[in-house]
Amino acid sequence: MRGIIFLLGFCLLECAADEIVVGNIRVQALSATLIRIELKGPMGFEDKTTFMVVDSGRKFKGIPISKLNESSAGTWLGTDHYKIYVEGSGDSCLNVRTHTDVTGPVRTSDPCIAHATQATCCAACNKQTECTSWVFNPSGKNSTLGKSNDPPGTNCWLLQNYASTTSVTNRNFGSNKGTHITVTSSDGSTLFSKSILAVNDVLQWPSPLQAKVYAIKDYPRFYSPPWGPTPIPNGTHVDPALADTNGYDFRNNVNGDIFVFLLGTTMLSWQSSREEFIQLTGPTPLLPDFAWGTWFTWWHSYSEKEAKGEIQRWEDDKLPIDVWALDMNWRNTSNNQDHFYNHPNTNLFPDFSEWFAYLQGKKLRTYFNDHPFPVAMQTTPEEVKFRWDGLSMWMAKGLTYWWFDRNWKFSIPPPFVNISHTGGNWEGLDNAVWGSHLYHTAVSIYDKNERSSDFPGPITLTKFAPGDQRPGMVQHEHPAHHRYPVWWTGDGVNLQASVESMVDNGVYDFKPYVHSDCGGDYRGSAGDLLRWTAHCVFGTILRFHGNRHQPWSYDNHTEDIIRSYLNMRYKLIPSLISAGHQATHSAFPIVARGDFFWPEHSPDSSSNLQYLHLNDTLVAPIYDTKNNETQRDVWIPPGSWQDAWTGSLVSGPKTIKVTQPYERIPMWHRKGGLVVTASEPGLRVDDQDWSILILEAYPDWRPQITRRAVYSLGKGARTNIVMRTYGTGLVQFNVSEAEDVSSRGWVIRLHLQPSQQVESAFVDGVQIPNVLHLQPLASHESHRFFPFGGMGTAPAPDAGPVVELALKKSASVRNVLIKIE
Repeated sequence: MRGIIFLLGFCLLECAADEIVVGNIRVQALSATLIRIELKGPMGFEDKTTFMVVDSGRKFKGIPISKLNESSAGTWLGTDHYKIYVEGSGDSCLNVRTHTDVTGPVRTSDPCIAHATQATCCAACNKQTECTSWVFNPSGKNSTLGKSNDPPGTNCWLLQNYASTTSVTNRNFGSNKGTHITVTSSDGSTLFSKSILAVNDVLQWPSPLQAKVYAIKDYPRFYSPPWGPTPIPNGTHVDPALADTNGYDFRNNVNGDIFVFLLGTTMLSWQSSREEFIQLTGPTPLLPDFAWGTWFTWWHSYSEKEAKGEIQRWEDDKLPIDVWALDMNWRNTSNNQDHFYNHPNTNLFPDFSEWFAYLQGKKLRTYFNDHPFPVAMQTTPEEVKFRWDGLSMWMAKGLTYWWFDRNWKFSIPPPFVNISHTGGNWEGLDNAVWGSHLYHTAVSIYDKNERSSDFPGPITLTKFAPGDQRPGMVQHEHPAHHRYPVWWTGDGVNLQASVESMVDNGVYDFKPYVHSDCGGDYRGSAGDLLRWTAHCVFGTILRFHGNRHQPWSYDNHTEDIIRSYLNMRYKLIPSLISAGHQATHSAFPIVARGDFFWPEHSPDSSSNLQYLHLNDTLVAPIYDTKNNETQRDVWIPPGSWQDAWTGSLVSGPKTIKVTQPYERIPMWHRKGGLVVTASEPGLRVDDQDWSILILEAYPDWRPQITRRAVYSLGKGARTNIVMRTYGTGLVQFNVSEAEDVSSRGWVIRLHLQPSQQVESAFVDGVQIPNVLHLQPLASHESHRFFPFGGMGTAPAPDAGPVVELALKKSASVRNVLIKIE
């Protein structure tokens, strides 16, 4: 029995667990491809959630990790999948070099101590989150380090950074910058090697297959309560020490809590790591259905009469729209009245309650622009109450959500920063992220507690990064920012910058809803607005803003083309909603850069000036709006692609030159693609009739399986759709039973090649006797063609025929088998 007890005790010390502590460093083997390496904080190791890490991020199952070897230089740890070398203990008191000073010192904000001992010097450094190292003068005599105005008796200097060390006779040096982490594969090849403090704390996920490893630091690290910057719920117990910070806990902040993702060498492993990232940091929330429709604002002093007249014009001209909102003119701005929420501009809108009721009667959502001014430091009771009272007051009157506009002469800062300008920054956390968190949380809490269960869900409009986007600019943000959609790119953004930022943010920043002011801050030509509109329709969020961009404000032709594009957008709503679910569940963007599909063809496939929309439509916006007939280069990916305007086929990979007028955005349908559309666009998303949906199918001649899903309006009940081609002319469709067992009809529009026709078709085992082939338009009728025309529309002149098969309404599984000659 004693032997058994001895063995059990030995196993508790030496056998593998999912974490091991080495000095002040904890290593957690979260999975076979994710490692956490954490420097001990002022209150110990952190197991609570943080601003970056959500609840699911603390629930990785973990894998066994063992201590392999230990020496004075460092410690080797190992799993079945990787090994980790920890060099240094993570404690500046234990990593001391005598007779050593530094060059190029960068001091902390509280940089020097007088009459210190070495123990008090290094302890002070360990308590400061920004301190990475210290210099101590054992003689106790006053001297200087990089400055000449130190207080008398100074002999301890606390540093953020330094250039190098140097030998001296009268100083000692301690640093936890020497805590170096190396991760190797199981065969010993190095995957990652870096100081724990040198890891980046902004998100910049690598392009597909361009790196084998990626590390991100949780910094500044602090606990964010479920209610966030809204009042603490009645009856909630909060540590008295946190009462003055509204339950936020900043006490265990540390610069050195990193996560290392092993990305592997395949697209499957790269995508799997992206899914681990959203388990760690939380997914991008689902958007409410209406958010996929048209939004409109204009910085213009609307009167209520003018606003109502304009909304009626949208309806009379049959232009689909779901959000009509006011920029800043809802409030008085003189004499600092816009610092507060209780000074609405009643000269323009005498009764805002009546205005909100009017919008609700029109089934429109709305928001206000808010450029907030702080009344106190963030998270203090005074500031929390003021902000919540103001935001919730207007939502109670009928406002749907808020636009946090940091692009103003004043704004709220992040915590611990007592300023009102827009550039506030606390240890790398800027006010663009903090404001997004504040506003999105406030709307979420209000929706949850004060609105009915069928309310469509929280959304806010915030800034994607501090700077206004310009062509070629690269901006990245805190890894929590993707949880607060949606984001706009700032003021004065041109069409090229809009395309680049929309595409790249889906790769690097996990933000699927980055978009720009559609139309721009200027009033350009009619052709300029047409190119903007086409890009926004086949983009993420479609939000007209900046100047006078009403479709009717130019001429009838321009309005007709814009109407056609808006109708296309609204027909695509079923596919857009499905793509939103995919973005939430797997971090796959709405507009995907080509290297999501063809990384082996980078750099051609990694261009941020073209993209795959909803997986199936190659889009290459023309961003030069000076000329009508404009040419640009387009990389055609592998496979066969059908020009959306002419119907002609092109095969890739290759680069071609494309010329299109203002009215046409260059785009191609992927052979093997399957796009689900509504039968009619309607004027509001919520009013669409989905009793019949259309499957626009572009079968490939090669064996292929294409999977799509439909999520019902308002309920999110899923229906799965599969299209299979076998390389023999057979095309098969399978439509599952809906999760809510609802009944629905389907129309399959099969887009054939010019030489093809359907030989036979079976629906649920019953042969269709006469299969109708819709023949292409004549070449002189090409001006009448617009993509996604829907049931009964003829294909483009150079395309093959379209075969339509109608499946009657049913709640049952549907099976269709088609033989193509």
